[in-house]
Amino acid sequence: MSTAATARRRWWSGRLLAVVPLLLLVAVVGSFVSSGGSITGLIGANPPPADEVDIRRVEFHPGEIRVSVRNPQPEDVTIAVVTVDDAIVPFTADGPETLGRLRSTMLEIPYAWVEDDPYAIGVTSSTGIQTTFEVPAAVPIPGVDGSSIGGYALIGFLVGVVPVALGMLWLPSLRRADPRWLVAFMALTGGLLTFLAVDALAEALELQASLPGALGGPGLVLVGVAVSYLGLTWVSQRLARREPEATAGSPLTGLALATMVAVGIGLHNLGEGLAIGSSFALGELALGSFLIVGFMVHNVTEGLGIVAPVAEGRPVGLGRLAVLALVAGAPAILGAWIGGFVTDEVLAVVFFAIAVGAAAQVVVEVGRHVARRAPGGLGSGWVVGGFLAGLAVMYLTGLLVG
Repeated sequence: MSTAATARRRWWSGRLLAVVPLLLLVAVVGSFVSSGGSITGLIGANPPPADEVDIRRVEFHPGEIRVSVRNPQPEDVTIAVVTVDDAIVPFTADGPETLGRLRSTMLEIPYAWVEDDPYAIGVTSSTGIQTTFEVPAAVPIPGVDGSSIGGYALIGFLVGVVPVALGMLWLPSLRRADPRWLVAFMALTGGLLTFLAVDALAEALELQASLPGALGGPGLVLVGVAVSYLGLTWVSQRLARREPEATAGSPLTGLALATMVAVGIGLHNLGEGLAIGSSFALGELALGSFLIVGFMVHNVTEGLGIVAPVAEGRPVGLGRLAVLALVAGAPAILGAWIGGFVTDEVLAVVFFAIAVGAAAQVVVEVGRHVARRAPGGLGSGWVVGGFLAGLAVMYLTGLLVG
């Protein structure tokens, strides 16, 4: 037999041997599943799961209340009774009243509700388990029309684009600053983004806790973070190759680094718009207005973080600065639309997880840049002071939101 044929046989035998453990694992798992409860029954029996539903959203329309419900249980759940303030009311479902695992339906309840009055909506399963959703004040749901689309867009513009653009007006002052101050402001950018990453992670973990266990909330967060981080790492490598005098593995600088900072901030602002849109959609007008003011003040410092990388490089035209402001701020408009018209918990978790990965990746790029430019490296007083100042600024302005 020829040497080439022998090599091919070894190649195929190696691949086949690699598949054997997987086939055996499938066989073992299949045997366990097919055994039903005979194996676990040797240990004991679990109590039956609570026959409950998740009330995802309550909408108030003229002469009607709509309730979006989902079955988080492994077993089917049948909706038997719906109550409003403990009074049984008639209802119709836009789908089957028996919901399979993770299936959703919209319940339509003819009801003459009164605006600004509180209501308690109850959904009872066929086994008698009731899930209650408290509405502090009934507010008509905004329809999808030109007015609402324009209103959410204006809110997103005020929250995202305007404060970021105002913060970018510090660029002329940064160009006149001492090089050590420039390093400090770059470290401040790292502090801003680190705070945003931790803040987005906290939001993602809080939201995933309300998801049904079958959706794997923590795993969903991990996947979103990993995909975002690795995707932006690939983008940063592509941008680095386009820079003049770039070498393999060299950190981003100038406009390329400013672009990455804007992308990371933009993904976080997408989540901010989502929170504002959801609050208005659910009738929490006071909360929505409070978030608008808080995020406007909070986001001014983000513009400073975007222009810090370009302060020591070649002049950048107003057109490119405007694009950076849109990259960082315009996602708040998209977030407001999604939150106002969709309000999906899974999307919210994914968006905040993506924001975590993006911010973390940009922090790495900023750290590499600062380590190369700062006298004394990352441990210098200018770098440490700037980083802590970034955390402090975001914390103090964040108090206006929290």
